[in-house]
Amino acid sequence: MKANFLILFILSFYSVGHAQDVVGFWEFQKVTVGEEVMTPVAKWTKINADQSFESGNGWLQNGKGTWTFDKSTNKFTPTQSLGLLDEFGGFTVSFNKNKMIWTREEEGMAVVVTLVRIIEKPKSTADKVVGLWDLVEARQSDADILSSFDGEDKRYLFIRWDRIVLERNEKGEKSTGYWHMHGHKPLLTIMPHSEGKDAESWKVEVSDSTLKLVGKSASNKEMVFTYHRLQHFPN
Repeated sequence: MKANFLILFILSFYSVGHAQDVVGFWEFQKVTVGEEVMTPVAKWTKINADQSFESGNGWLQNGKGTWTFDKSTNKFTPTQSLGLLDEFGGFTVSFNKNKMIWTREEEGMAVVVTLVRIIEKPKSTADKVVGLWDLVEARQSDADILSSFDGEDKRYLFIRWDRIVLERNEKGEKSTGYWHMHGHKPLLTIMPHSEGKDAESWKVEVSDSTLKLVGKSASNKEMVFTYHRLQHFPN
C-alpha cells in the first residue's frame, strides 16, 4: 500500500513539474511540417504561470490567450483570445536538455516545433531594417554604377515602423510606398504608391549599421544596393 502511494506521489510530482517546465520565455528555433522547414522569423511565446500567454514575432506582439496542460498525456494546448480556433488541438510536450519539443499531426503531416529559452524578445529582420539608410554602393551585373546612379549622393531610404517607406532619388525627388517583410525569410517587398510602378522584392542582409538589398524581381534582378545607417537626414 505504501509502495503504491509512493508511486502515485512520484508520478503526480513529475506531472506537475513537467507542466511547470513549459512556463517561461521561449523562441521558436525550428518548425518542420512534414519534410519542409517552416520556421517563422523571430517567433516567440511567453508562457506564464497563471496559465496565460503572449506571443509574437520580433518586437511585435500578435497573440495572447490561455493555456492548459493535460498531465496524463503531456499535452499543452494554447487558446488564442482573439485569434482563429486551432482545429488541430494541442501539442505533445517533451524536453531535450534545454529545449522544449512540441509535436502533433496536421492534415496527415508530422509537425515538430523546437523551442529554446530566451531572456528578451528576438529582433526580427523587419525590426532591423527600420531606420534611415544612405546609399553607399550600387552594382548592376557586378559592375559599379554608383557614379551614374547617384552621382550627387542624394539617394536614401527611410523605412518607417508604420510600414511606410520614403525614398529620395538622385534628383532629390521623394516618393513613398508600403513595405512588407516575408514571415519566413529575409525578403523585403516595396510597393510604390505611384501609379505605373511595380512592386519589387529584395533579399535582405542587415546589421546594426549596414543594409544590403539584392534584387529578386524581374525589374531589379541584377541590382545590389548597400546602405549605411544615418542618424539624421542628409541635405
